Amino acid sequence: MDVFDQASELERLDRESALVRARAAVFRGGPEWINGVACCRECGEPIPPKRLDALPGVGLCRACQEERESAGM
Repeated sequence: MDVFDQASELERLDRESALVRARAAVFRGGPEWINGVACCRECGEPIPPKRLDALPGVGLCRACQEERESAGM
């Protein structure tokens, strides 16, 4: 396995890990519904429909999810 293959494999594993964490977040509770709009449980901002389509039941906006992941939560 050359360096490029190793890098590709590490990227694949990183993507899979991120998806597992995102899916696990779904089971911690969905979005907060405010006036019929799915909103982030952390900041209260609306969660974009594209994010909800990609990760049904997700409870955090992208920014809050990234902050949580960088903090190791």
